Amino acid sequence: MLSRPKSTIARTARAFATLSLAAVVAITGSVNAFAQNVPVVRDAEIEALVRDYARPIFKAAGLSGDAINIVLVNDQSFNAFVAGRRLFINTGALMTAETPNEIIGVIAHEAGHIAGGHQQKLREQLERAKTMAILA
Repeated sequence: MLSRPKSTIARTARAFATLSLAAVVAITGSVNAFAQNVPVVRDAEIEALVRDYARPIFKAAGLSGDAINIVLVNDQSFNAFVAGRRLFINTGALMTAETPNEIIGVIAHEAGHIAGGHQQKLREQLERAKTMAILA
């Protein structure tokens, strides 16, 4: 009788690990694949302005501003994301923001992801999920 609950627990653990692994792979894989194929916009004046906004934020977050690459994405939605040490800001965010503070807030939010090492933590969770799936 005691071995049966263990096998149920093992099956449940394996299923959970497999689902966790699939979710983490989907999230990190999608962001990295998307980051490699984004339609980039180059505009020296806007890039300089966004870097000016970002510089004190990066400094406050303990990040080297020179180590973070800011990329403008040709997308009309109000969005931004990070991939590695790149901060992507959609042109839609720049066009629809009513004040510079809205963009500064977006930059601060994304800088928090970089400073917090959130992508690295996702990778570590992926490795743990793989290990659990193998052991279960």
